[in-house]
Amino acid sequence: MDADKAAPQTDALILLLRSALTANGAPAFGHVVLYTSFGVVRGRTGFAFAQGLASRENGGSSEEVGLTEVIELSDVTVEHYSNHLAAASFERLYVRLSGVYGFALVSSQGSG
Repeated sequence: MDADKAAPQTDALILLLRSALTANGAPAFGHVVLYTSFGVVRGRTGFAFAQGLASRENGGSSEEVGLTEVIELSDVTVEHYSNHLAAASFERLYVRLSGVYGFALVSSQGSG
């Protein structure tokens, strides 16, 4: 039942990210912010993930692209909810979309 509740939110995030791609497949925003069970995740969508979304937009089938269950992020900062864990930085992080409770897109001109 939890998977059924997560599906519409995951679909909304995927549709938003897909609609925010420019004609050449690059994101028209600076960062994506994900609110997860373990903390706030801020990063840029990964190249392979963005290309997969662009491929779907251009008529690629789900068999060619694969099902989107995980989002790839680059240049990531994680601010953990637990006060005993410090913020962490990663070159690349993969987050299961079913664990995302909220999200935001930050413009490239937006400040941290």
